[in-house]
Amino acid sequence: MKKYLLLVEDEKNWEKFKEVIDKDINSEIIELIRKRVERGVKNDK
Repeated sequence: MKKYLLLVEDEKNWEKFKEVIDKDINSEIIELIRKRVERGVKNDK
C-alpha cells in the first residue's frame, strides 16, 4: 500500500479534526477519502 503525506495549512482545522476522530488518523483520512470518492465530489479551485 502506498503512503501519502498530508499537509494541513490551517492549524485550527487540524486541531478540530484531531478532536473529532474516533480511530487513528490514517483510518479517519482513508474513510473521508472513501466518502468523497463515493459521492463523486471534485474540488476544483
